Amino acid sequence: MLDRNIRVHLNSLLVTLTIVSPLVSLDAFGSDDSVSSNPSSEQKFDFIAGSIGDSITAAMDAKRPLANREINWSTGTRSSKMVNSHALRLRALMPETTIGTKNFAISGSKSADVVKQAAHLAKFNPDYATVLVGANDVCAWSNDHEAQLADYESDIRTILSTLIASNEGIKVLVSAIPNMPLLRDLGAANGCQSRWSTLHICPALLGASRTDSERSAFADRWQDANQVLARVSSEFPLNVKFAGSVAEPVFEIRHISRLDCFHPNVSGQDFLSEMTWVEGWYY
Repeated sequence: MLDRNIRVHLNSLLVTLTIVSPLVSLDAFGSDDSVSSNPSSEQKFDFIAGSIGDSITAAMDAKRPLANREINWSTGTRSSKMVNSHALRLRALMPETTIGTKNFAISGSKSADVVKQAAHLAKFNPDYATVLVGANDVCAWSNDHEAQLADYESDIRTILSTLIASNEGIKVLVSAIPNMPLLRDLGAANGCQSRWSTLHICPALLGASRTDSERSAFADRWQDANQVLARVSSEFPLNVKFAGSVAEPVFEIRHISRLDCFHPNVSGQDFLSEMTWVEGWYY
């Protein structure tokens, strides 16, 4: 969902890996799928599936430290036995169609960053796209967040308008921001507080000194952001569907990465794919 202090995160993970094995190379940090921003250099496909968003869609800490794009819930192509992503489901539905994937999601992104990602993806005239963004925004908002919420709404509308302008037949799935208050409760009950504090993950919710009142105010902001996603998605009924189920109390501790006690692990990525797919266009 977010990575507000990548240096602290990286250093902590390096220390952890060194303790586990002094022979671990930098390859342990993973190789992302290559992402070109030049459509003219790309192989031609019959169908393009794209994904934009933050660290969930970069599959942060899902298996290895940092990004694991090849097993992300949306456009991952590694193995359906690990993560049966939307892209792999589309390929199973359309075996005669050559389907290419593009993932422009970047850890730490807020909605303004995803506006830029949408512009990059639009160059490829995608036929299908997923959008998941908002956790980093909500973690940075103040209690009096009306102006920030308005900016977020404007960005979401721009993102969807940009994608639709690139292909009037595009189908877009907007995912709700997963249930962050539930994640806090699960993690707090399973020894995650020290990891959250070390990695400085979303202190507005996960900070050790946060009061019940402050966490309740955070939950209100999270709900407001999801309401924006649902409302703006409804403005484009021919092109956009909103998958709201992941905002419900559906995740379990087994879906959460042991590396940071925050992002979905492999099981969580697969679960996210399933939950959003059944609310989408091709189910």
